Amino acid sequence: MGDAVGSLDPLLSLRASLCASADAPLQHIQLRDTDGAVVDSVKDAASVVILHVDATTLQVSDAAPEQVYPAGTPTRILRTHDTKAREGGAPTPESEPEAFMSIAALVFAVQQRDERTGAYLRSATLAQMTPLPALERPAVLEYLLGKREVWDGVVPLPGTGEDATAPNGTAPSAASASTAQPGTEAQTHTTKRVYVPDAEDAEFVRRLRSKYEVVLLERDDALRGSHCTEADDVAPGTRSSSDLLGLRKQLAPQLEAAKRRMSSSAKAATSSSAKNPPTSAPANAARKSRAQDPIILLSNSPTALVNMFNVKALLQDGVFVPPEEARQQANGLAELVVTIRAPSSDESSSTGQTGSLTRRILVVDNAEAVNRLGNGPPGSAQDPWNRVIAVFTTGQAWQFKSYRWTDPRDLFRNAMGVYVRWNNEAPSAQVKDWNVTQLQVDRTKRHTDKQLVAFFWRSLDSWVQRKKPRLQL
Repeated sequence: MGDAVGSLDPLLSLRASLCASADAPLQHIQLRDTDGAVVDSVKDAASVVILHVDATTLQVSDAAPEQVYPAGTPTRILRTHDTKAREGGAPTPESEPEAFMSIAALVFAVQQRDERTGAYLRSATLAQMTPLPALERPAVLEYLLGKREVWDGVVPLPGTGEDATAPNGTAPSAASASTAQPGTEAQTHTTKRVYVPDAEDAEFVRRLRSKYEVVLLERDDALRGSHCTEADDVAPGTRSSSDLLGLRKQLAPQLEAAKRRMSSSAKAATSSSAKNPPTSAPANAARKSRAQDPIILLSNSPTALVNMFNVKALLQDGVFVPPEEARQQANGLAELVVTIRAPSSDESSSTGQTGSLTRRILVVDNAEAVNRLGNGPPGSAQDPWNRVIAVFTTGQAWQFKSYRWTDPRDLFRNAMGVYVRWNNEAPSAQVKDWNVTQLQVDRTKRHTDKQLVAFFWRSLDSWVQRKKPRLQL
């Protein structure tokens, strides 16, 4: 501010010129380059010239000299009003000029006052101007144009308590600013009236909380159930629920005895197994275990976003690999059956973590592969179609011609339907009539893949619990 011609504060001078004409607030402001020529772009301006503002009255006057400020002169408006409440107090333009909006940036904001926020931010980037925060921009513009008297992001003048202009839209004079005392109008706007609660309401809330409210502080408080009620229809001192914590204490000796018996039996079993090592498992044990695994059936359509090449990376690792890229990485040779590990339902799978993968799931992409995974008659426990828990579809009905259930309505009653599409594409019109869960994959934001996979596992686990609990994940 010391580089400006004249001693008038840049913010007071700028506000006075902007408030002089409501229709054309910038008519008393000029932008000049290093040679003193008038320019239209703030980016090319080396100085901001305020025309005809009297330094004593802060009124526009034809006889008043020009006020010239370098374009980078800091004003008293903070870049964000939160800085004013930081520890140690608000900064000053002299100590931290980078924390304040420059006079050129404020002129640019007034020039762009009718633009939308996105367009204003892009223009500010191109003009190399510091933009106003999106949430604070309307209030700052109203303050600059005299539509409001105060703004929280304005630092007072040194030695005064004034943050804003007078109520009539003009800045206070130097004499009035120097004599401002606590209790002025600017301070009355920031003073809040102390709330005094009604005595009857306070008594009602106290009685409500003391008689009927139960505050659960921790798990033991919920188990204790020892809240004594004072309601009129219950005897004083009675418990409102069972004392589960007390029952737990009573059963503690029996639980300890049971633990000791279990420990001793485990030691005996360990010693006997050491003396008599177990025989090797039969060769068909793995095959029997495999015959009980749930099955996910993919679409073998060439337009499917999830195929045998990228299904393991998506459902197990939480990373979506484009199908063509995954096909190239596998040299065009896909496995007949892909084995993936599903997160357990009692783990925190909702966060997308794949650290606890317990249940094995088989993935195939055609009906023949499903038939090869079992040999039981239809409807029996060995029937592989009874183990199909999810069917991926691309919205084409021809996909179901070789399935056990060719009608989509019957198919998606016996397995959870899944429809995967790009998030910026409209879903297939036929899918809207089917009972399917839609998964929307983003083309570029790979950090959202884990959230998508976590949603899939939650939906599938809920469906299995309701429809096929014996295959619960």
